Amino acid sequence: MTDSRMKRTGHPGRKKSAALAFALAALFALVLPVRQYAGRYDIYVLGGMRTVNSADIKNVYGNGAVYYPAVFIEIWKGLGLGAGYEGGYSRDGLIGIYEEATTLKISGFEIFAAYELGLEHLGVFARAGYGNYGYKQFIDNPNLPYEIDDRKSTVVLAGGLKFLPVEKFFFIVEVKYVPLKVKPVEDEVDLGGMRLLGGLGLRF
Repeated sequence: MTDSRMKRTGHPGRKKSAALAFALAALFALVLPVRQYAGRYDIYVLGGMRTVNSADIKNVYGNGAVYYPAVFIEIWKGLGLGAGYEGGYSRDGLIGIYEEATTLKISGFEIFAAYELGLEHLGVFARAGYGNYGYKQFIDNPNLPYEIDDRKSTVVLAGGLKFLPVEKFFFIVEVKYVPLKVKPVEDEVDLGGMRLLGGLGLRF
């Protein structure tokens, strides 16, 4: 994935439509069956930094910023379901012996189950789920442009704190890990990493 001499790998644009359809279907499948049983709704937006496990990828593109809007629906005594979208990681760099311009973008949709222990003005939560992540790499080689546009499903693990200074409003901090080993061509590449995030939310 980091060698611009590899053959071009192209994928149809319909992958974007399939990813969007997956996200909408997952959200509706999550919300509709539990709506009548829900105790509360948390809607929040996180932002922060993500690391990249692969040393080769990190050397070219580096770590980067991400954002994460999400919804959590409590079903029973702190247990609930949620869905979210991670975007924002889009990095440029120079690659290969000829230092050709290159870009890498990674984003994904997630559904998860979570448990939150509620204390006075504080919630401690952990969650685990399923993510479908897309990764796009382009290398601007004048003779043979190189492009990858593919997706990979993986588990998602996270935990953090919610601080509620007032009844309907909260601050949130979260640590998340997403393993994401992909094999776009001959070699396996580890695009996974940690996320350190913070943000704001509303509780209904």
